[in-house]
Amino acid sequence: MDLLKTVFGIDVSSRKSNVCIMVNGQKVNDYAISNDMVGFNQLLGDLKQVTNPQIIFEATGVYSRRLQAFLDMHELRYVMMNPLEAKRKTKDDLHQNKTDKLDALYLAKLQSEHPQRLAYVQSKEYQELMANNRIYEQASHDLITNKNRLHKAVQLTFPEIEHLLANPRGKNYWSIALRFPHPDIVLETKEADIIDFLKSLSGIGEKRTNDLAQRLIRLAKLACPAVKKSSAHIRGLEMAINNILSAEETCQTALKEMAKLAPKRDLEILKSIPGIAENTALRIISELGDIRRFNNPSQLNAFVGVDPQVYESGNLTAHLSISKRGTAIGRKVLYLAINQIQSAKKAGNPCHIADYYEKRKRSSETASHKKAAIASIHKLLRTIFALIKNDQLYSYDVAKHNQRLLS
Repeated sequence: MDLLKTVFGIDVSSRKSNVCIMVNGQKVNDYAISNDMVGFNQLLGDLKQVTNPQIIFEATGVYSRRLQAFLDMHELRYVMMNPLEAKRKTKDDLHQNKTDKLDALYLAKLQSEHPQRLAYVQSKEYQELMANNRIYEQASHDLITNKNRLHKAVQLTFPEIEHLLANPRGKNYWSIALRFPHPDIVLETKEADIIDFLKSLSGIGEKRTNDLAQRLIRLAKLACPAVKKSSAHIRGLEMAINNILSAEETCQTALKEMAKLAPKRDLEILKSIPGIAENTALRIISELGDIRRFNNPSQLNAFVGVDPQVYESGNLTAHLSISKRGTAIGRKVLYLAINQIQSAKKAGNPCHIADYYEKRKRSSETASHKKAAIASIHKLLRTIFALIKNDQLYSYDVAKHNQRLLS
């Protein structure tokens, strides 16, 4: 039986990775490998020479994903540290001269002296769910950015067009602004051609088409644009709209893919919570993954990164802000869910989480919305954990009864 404890600490960067090998707490070797098949196979050769090698590296976004996939392919277990957590756990060994070699050494030392829990490798379906949600998040960010750019451009080219429809957003508005970015273009176009264009848009009846055409012409006559129709600002407006349409399509495609991959029963359970509609439920599942892998709600809180940090010194124990060890996107989605749950209660759909939020707000005059929302996220995660573990749909009466038993 091999009694040696061999740890491979790996610091991953964009093009190369530094490897530090420790045996029973003593460094025996360090070297650099390229982040490609040649380098990874070099690492694999050393790993195969050891019984039960312990591998530890930081999750460095896209850079560490290739190493992670390679280790998964060869069915090698590993510890994948959140960078913030790794920094905090190696704080006693801070070094002035930070280098990749030293980072690999300190990771290996951490695992040698204080073994960390092995990463849970989720199924390919959950990995794809998260990948689609990350695409959705990026496209949503692009959507907001380009909507702001469009608004600024319209103020120069044809601000009155924002008053054409009751709500200046959506595919019809973007299509009209793309076709008529300047009032001169409207006035140079025959009314019949304007009507034909408006008829091509979805959800606009014949009578409304004629009314919209007349309204568009009136707005064009009133307009006093800051730039000519030949201005570069027109091209900027067109670019913003095309980016909006592309981002909107990307969001919808990502949601459709998530809907195909998400476990139907889990989706049904999450949607039973008042305020959580399908899109939010899909995004929660994509970020939390298979909730059944957690043994208790505290593990789920830690995974998301809403567990409190604890500072201990002598007889003093203080609870600091949340750890933020998990995914920022996951916390963002859950924060959004709390807002939606609050809105649902105002619309007549009660939820014990909304009750708890209001209780937290009332308990302290200085309590901010953010603090109350974070506390409510804890409550939401406990609720999600219990519902999915017990395969139950949400019931406000049952939730209130359980709350009374716990209080």
